[in-house]
Amino acid sequence: MLPRFQARKGAALSEEIVYRHAIEGLFLRSVGKRLTPELKDQLRAIGLDLDVKIPHHTPRRVFAEALRLTARHLYPDLDAQEGYRQLGVGIITGMEHTLLGKALVSLWPIFGPDRVLSRMQESFATVNNYLKTELITHGRANHTIKVSECNGNPGYLMGIIEAGLTRAGAKHPRVEPFDFDGHACSYRVRWDP
Repeated sequence: MLPRFQARKGAALSEEIVYRHAIEGLFLRSVGKRLTPELKDQLRAIGLDLDVKIPHHTPRRVFAEALRLTARHLYPDLDAQEGYRQLGVGIITGMEHTLLGKALVSLWPIFGPDRVLSRMQESFATVNNYLKTELITHGRANHTIKVSECNGNPGYLMGIIEAGLTRAGAKHPRVEPFDFDGHACSYRVRWDP
């Protein structure tokens, strides 16, 4: 199991938080116009008010519940993992609607899927203070990513990885979660070379 985030030596464990740009990316760019008044009310009830300035950080438990509510609201006819996966795919799509994101994603085919996967795995740490990852490369187009926290369902990160690899030019990417324990999860990541 990967280590959990710990505060400075001698301090108590810090609160696990998600940074503002991750909340904005998910709800303002990815979900966007699909953010109905009903969904906003549900999110407000759990402590995420999208009608006011989003705070610098949101507690992980609020973010995890927001993912669950949003996946269920937007994709009621899909099983939970597929709903979460669709939210993850939407993060990459939403990123492409920003000037910086569009420029970055346009470079991914040049870098190639292996390198993009490595950078993507490192980027996961920039959205919160608790996610620890490990990338294990078994060969070209054959990797395992271990993550310490999936916020309730492995589908969300699965969708992000899959969409990122697709944008990077991976042929038939396959992202398969395994060993999910309710928090930590591993993903087999492969594509046709």
